[in-house]
Amino acid sequence: MSGHSRLAFGASLICFIALAGLFFAIKMWMPFMWALLVPGIFGLLFWLYNDRRKLLDFFMMKSTKHGLNMGALILIVFILIGLINYLGAKYYKVIDLSGNKINTLSDQSVQLVKNLDADMLIRFFYKNGADQAEDNKKLFREVVKKYQDMSAKVQLEFVEMNEKAKLTQDYGATRGSGEAFIDYKGSKNRIETYTEQDVTNAIIKVTRTEKKTVYFVEGHGERATDQEKDDGGLAGFKQLLEKNSYLVKKLSLATTTEVPKDANALMILGAKQNFQAAEIKSLTTYLEDGGALLIAFEKINPGGLQALTATLGLDLEKFYVFNVYNTPMGQVVNAQSPTVAVNYSATHPATKVFGPNQMTVYSQPNALKLSEVNAAIKFEVIARTPENSVALKDLDSQDYQGNPQSFNLGAEIRGKLGTSEKEFSVIAFSDVDFMSNILLYQNLNRDLALNSVAALVKENDLISISPKEPKASKFLVPPPEMNQFLKFVILGLFLPLPIGFMILSTTLWFRRRHA
Repeated sequence: MSGHSRLAFGASLICFIALAGLFFAIKMWMPFMWALLVPGIFGLLFWLYNDRRKLLDFFMMKSTKHGLNMGALILIVFILIGLINYLGAKYYKVIDLSGNKINTLSDQSVQLVKNLDADMLIRFFYKNGADQAEDNKKLFREVVKKYQDMSAKVQLEFVEMNEKAKLTQDYGATRGSGEAFIDYKGSKNRIETYTEQDVTNAIIKVTRTEKKTVYFVEGHGERATDQEKDDGGLAGFKQLLEKNSYLVKKLSLATTTEVPKDANALMILGAKQNFQAAEIKSLTTYLEDGGALLIAFEKINPGGLQALTATLGLDLEKFYVFNVYNTPMGQVVNAQSPTVAVNYSATHPATKVFGPNQMTVYSQPNALKLSEVNAAIKFEVIARTPENSVALKDLDSQDYQGNPQSFNLGAEIRGKLGTSEKEFSVIAFSDVDFMSNILLYQNLNRDLALNSVAALVKENDLISISPKEPKASKFLVPPPEMNQFLKFVILGLFLPLPIGFMILSTTLWFRRRHA
């Protein structure tokens, strides 16, 4: 390389390095940068032209050709590896081998995200250094990744609260350990916990275009809906309905002659005082017009609804229902222990998502008595106690009536009243306590209460998803076969293999030593 070529090449290199440093520092192109780019290109072209013969001779050398071939081969390998990684990240198939498909989204969640017609942004707010922030980020990323696998419209963004204080304030995020929100077409909703159940429910809320109206009937000693500190109240249930985008109102049938036209469902929860004849007539007319009604009784008190429930084939048994527990002292019936239901309808929208051995909890319930009154009215039991349940006439009694059996705690009655052609729907529970403030979040109580309302108003996409329980895969081998299996594994594999490798290595060592 001549002196002029060295000078041109060095100056060109200095210009390019300075240009790259400036661009990296200010992140934008400025006009004065042409003063570095043009001389750099000119110097490079001068070097290539002035030393063209030497460069040509260099590339014609045999060693250069071999080096270029090896470089090209390495470059091709890197390109192939990069292409495989790109395709593997963009197009892949996840296979869930868990026994209960615990790592797979439910059909409801899959259908929901595939129906999105616009981008849905999920923002996770956190603070660096906050307790559990990194763990929560990792957990939330794994949950949202399942949704992103189903739709490219699901986008996830992590927001550091101190770096983007204005955005944090707009969303109302306050938890430094992690707080997530969904933004879809300008509608925002908070994700309560990092589970599929709550993520899907939050998606449903922001994608709904119509709100259903439900009424709490009052005036008969029903459970209070505005007292959060009252263990037996229904304030928590009301709040859950509002979070699920229902319009919740109160209705006094004593002050109106008919049910409001905007009522998608009525709820009579824990009535203690009798309904008047005019109120029963209003309810009957509402059902004849295809209405939906949720009833939860106050213990063994029918609340003066017999005139209505008799036409539906619904009545209350005059005893309490409790489970029988096996203890070291034998079978015990404890009236102070809660009663559980574990058997659910596999076809009803409110309970078909429940898995086996999942419980709903009740406090001293009685049983529903169902009978068919005519061919136009049908019933379906949706919640039953286990087979080892008994009936006690008094709470202080220890002697149960009859043999242990399963009792009905919840049922739906459908059909037509009178000459009406519209079908009504009534879901009834023998005990209102399961949706009270103190028991609402026990096991599946919340899901059963919300699912019942969703089924009544025909909002099947609001049916809560039952949590999936891990299912262990058991390998059971009878004792004789198990003994043979152990002999095969231990004597046939574990012992011969190391002994064989030891003999082989010793033989090779002796041969090489005397070679």
